[in-house]
Amino acid sequence: MEAILESLGLWGATKDDRTPENDEILKQLDGGSQLMVVNCFPPCPEPDLTLGMPPHSDYGFLTLLLQDDVEGLQIQYKGEWITVEPMQNSFVVNIGDHLEIFSNGRYKSVLHRVIVNPAKLRLSVALLHSLPFDYMVRPSPKLIDDANPRRYKDTDFATFLHYISTCEPKKKNFLESRKFT
Repeated sequence: MEAILESLGLWGATKDDRTPENDEILKQLDGGSQLMVVNCFPPCPEPDLTLGMPPHSDYGFLTLLLQDDVEGLQIQYKGEWITVEPMQNSFVVNIGDHLEIFSNGRYKSVLHRVIVNPAKLRLSVALLHSLPFDYMVRPSPKLIDDANPRRYKDTDFATFLHYISTCEPKKKNFLESRKFT
């Protein structure tokens, strides 16, 4: 996390460069939730008829994904779905919605999905790191100025749950609903 703050210009090399805001976000991440999800996608002889997981972005701060050697994860890039080639002994790091909001859009939460394989079972383990459920996520004030206006509304987990549980048709994902237009 310190490396992310440093890359945003929010964390200095010395203790004197640290701010209460940055200490607070680190404290909140320490007190946040960590969730491990094991996904099993059985082979499907007609993969065009189903998705292993529909398009979504990760709500939390950061996700680490360990994949087996079977392709399936795809990210959307410039409107096209690109397959993420599995690499042995490595993690895929997905930026979550919290980090995009906190960074005021400097980091981007990626829209992704999982497709099924016609012949092979696919396994993955996702480690999701989120801020506490009651923490109000907002852009860092130090990343807002005349050249970089505030791009996101404040949000918390209750707002997210309300959004995904309403019966209204969804024209956009949750993160898009938090952007100022």
